[in-house]
Amino acid sequence: MKILVDAMGGDNAPDEIVKGAVEVADSVDATIVLIGDEKIIKDKLSAYESKKNIHIKHASERIYNEDIPTKAIKAKKDSSMVVGLNMLKAKEGEVFISAGNTGALLTGSLLNVGRIKGISRPALCPTLPSAKGPFVLVDAGANANCKPEYLVQFAKMGAIYAEKTLGIKNPR
Repeated sequence: MKILVDAMGGDNAPDEIVKGAVEVADSVDATIVLIGDEKIIKDKLSAYESKKNIHIKHASERIYNEDIPTKAIKAKKDSSMVVGLNMLKAKEGEVFISAGNTGALLTGSLLNVGRIKGISRPALCPTLPSAKGPFVLVDAGANANCKPEYLVQFAKMGAIYAEKTLGIKNPR
């Protein structure tokens, strides 16, 4: 498996993104591709002994949280987020992770990767802790106006995600 990671997106990036990649690299059977400014990422990686299964894909631009999502996706074609989404679309990886601009991630996902057949709207789906174990919260603020059909689709996506990633039998 190849995990594509937006190394330049999110708070304290790329420091915390690189640190997280290094910490998880030895425990997953996957290649991690850090996407962003190659010189900066190499510099951050030099602080760690183990860099097992970590590769770098250069991207010269960065989308910031203050950027207007649609404009950023269309204007910053060589941003770490757009490069990663394009790699995902081209099947150069199985998953893309970004802690960056949420609006840009949703916009870029729709414009660059596309929707799953039968799904009208994307939904944010964080995994949250609880006393009974983790659960998923589907559509954590991504959609302001939801039609009943969207809610049904969110429920189906959430159930599949909870079953496949968290091992929850018959999620509700």
